[in-house]
Amino acid sequence: MTKPTMQTSDKSTRSNELKALGFIIFILFPALTVAGISLYGFIIWMIQAFGGVVGH
Repeated sequence: MTKPTMQTSDKSTRSNELKALGFIIFILFPALTVAGISLYGFIIWMIQAFGGVVGH
């Protein structure tokens, strides 16, 4: 018995995986990085605004 091939399904699956990978690499990771750095900066700014600049 031979295994039936699903070339159209394999191609669409690969295409969907590449689209998902592109979304993760080019949109999700940069957006999360910018959001994380912005949040960190905002937290530092609020600490300095309400607590004053820390002396050394």
